[in-house]
Amino acid sequence: MAAAQRRNGAHLIAVERRARPAGEAEVRSLIDALDERPGAWLGCDVAAEGLYAKHSIGCVDPALGFYLDGATLKVLAFNETGARLLPAVRQLGAFEALPGGLRARFQGQSHLVVQLLRKFLALFAPAHAELGLYGAWSFDYFKLAHGGLPDDGRRRFVLYFPERVLTSAAEAAQWIEFAFTGLPEAPPDIGRPIVEAPRLDGETDELPPGGHAQRVAQGIELLRSGELASLVLSQTFRRRVGVKGSAAFHALRALNPYPAMLFLNLGGGEKLFGASPDLQVRAEGDLVESAPVCGTARRGADPLADVAQALALLASDKEAAALSGCADSDCNDKAQVCIPGSVELVSHRRVHYFSTIVHTIAHTRGRRRAGVDGFDVLLAHAAPATVAGVPKQQALRAIERLEPSWRGWYAGAAARIGCDGSVEAYTILRAARIVGELAEVRTGGNILVDSDPASEEDETRLKAETLFRVLQGAAPDRERSQGARSRPVTHRVRLRNFGDPFLPLLLDGLARAEIALDEKAAITLLTMGFDVETRVAMPAERLLAIGTAAIAVLAADGARAERLPCPRYARSAEVHAERSGFLAGMSSMRVGLYAARRIEADALPAPWRCIARDAEGYTLAAVDEASRRCALLFRPDSILSLGNSAGVRALRAALDWLAG
Repeated sequence: MAAAQRRNGAHLIAVERRARPAGEAEVRSLIDALDERPGAWLGCDVAAEGLYAKHSIGCVDPALGFYLDGATLKVLAFNETGARLLPAVRQLGAFEALPGGLRARFQGQSHLVVQLLRKFLALFAPAHAELGLYGAWSFDYFKLAHGGLPDDGRRRFVLYFPERVLTSAAEAAQWIEFAFTGLPEAPPDIGRPIVEAPRLDGETDELPPGGHAQRVAQGIELLRSGELASLVLSQTFRRRVGVKGSAAFHALRALNPYPAMLFLNLGGGEKLFGASPDLQVRAEGDLVESAPVCGTARRGADPLADVAQALALLASDKEAAALSGCADSDCNDKAQVCIPGSVELVSHRRVHYFSTIVHTIAHTRGRRRAGVDGFDVLLAHAAPATVAGVPKQQALRAIERLEPSWRGWYAGAAARIGCDGSVEAYTILRAARIVGELAEVRTGGNILVDSDPASEEDETRLKAETLFRVLQGAAPDRERSQGARSRPVTHRVRLRNFGDPFLPLLLDGLARAEIALDEKAAITLLTMGFDVETRVAMPAERLLAIGTAAIAVLAADGARAERLPCPRYARSAEVHAERSGFLAGMSSMRVGLYAARRIEADALPAPWRCIARDAEGYTLAAVDEASRRCALLFRPDSILSLGNSAGVRALRAALDWLAG
């Protein structure tokens, strides 16, 4: 396309696109470069069918930077291409020159800033998704839609226009480079661009302990009056940092991946990085999608505890109401820019397990109306209910009254807006703003009329915990980051197996319990298949029998093994332990069963004594103290025995008793 062509009165700029392969080392190198140089990295590091796909895109040393401070827009040229683009920018508004770029004021007319950005992207033809504006938008960027931004000097957005980007997906990474034909020569001596240092509002936590809970209590009063259905309130924590932003971001990507990963060097010594759960909006072609997140619980110590946390979330009327309100508000946002009748709920209260937290997520989508561009989509979804409340406008007014300070980047958006009208915006949550050696982490939560103020404050601290850990050079989650490690041997057993179908699992369970196999060991471990009629020679002393082998041992000594009307395979039972037995500390834990028979706890033959039973009064564990024999009628190696390490603890306790 010839450079002389015009659109909306402006000369078009012809674009050539080239792609070449890139390696993983180049991805890491680009992220490392963001410690010192302007640029952005945006992407998704988790996959979920129909909702998330792993992909990222980043840039460093862009051609242009757009900075909106209060009512003043500055356009800075960071390289020769940027300098050659400045004349095209200048024709779009009433700009004046400044060192390294241009400046224009939009007092009382901040909505014209969006019009200027829209005209700028329209200059490039043909349009490409990767060619566009990359950067961060503050929480109150929604005011741009109607020109309501105050002229307070606060930075509302930083947007970069790169001439090359690095894309990374599950299949490969590649550089995409753009060349612009027909640009004039760079103006001589435009000067060096200067990005002013950002404003700091303090160096300590914004509120004392209990302060956030007090504000939540005030918010609950608004909810009780019926003025609001929900409200999101937040607070800022501040700490001195011990590692570079890039190192912390690499750690998050490896150990704490989320659907919205962001790392930006905004200039002036300010960096922003985080791992957010919230896809604010994504629009490609005519499809507009969002994934609002509401409902939070801490990950459990093991997968069974995770399930319990997820079930508690799903059983909570409060959490159900919170996410439903957010989904309704999100669909309302879409109705502003989508074809009437096309807005739909794809999935609701979908549970996702992240490294430290369990979330419930909704998935909404609609079909974009003709004439709606990426800026329209972005502004329609600004300040989503997940970070504001319901109804949105009333919630925004309440936030201004109740929160002690301006939110800044928190709950804004890290976004890419393509020349082709595409947009991908991530809500800036679980993010750290770094200025020099000081890090700010702002977190909040969705409160309802039945919320507990103290719990809401605790939740803000939980959400900040991960980022402060990585900023001190630690793993995001101390419990889940330990990984496999060598274990010392605490006991040895001689194994006697008679057809156990889960023998490899049992051996793995023994290793986790620090128990080794030794043919010369004094203690015998007996295991067998599901047939309790098996007749085997059994040691007279120092015996540990598990599962169906334990039932067989007791039956051989005269216990009546009652056949179950329905076998209890892969079922769990709650442990009710006797105070005098070695399982005394395991009451209320759950263990896994693979049993077709059961034995009443109060009908064991001498010399056996029940030390643990289930809720129905049937034996789970028994001992013969005279001969030092132990019968565990459950499977300590089952995944159903993982909760609170019940299986490992039972094995160790049994071996301690047998050895003692």
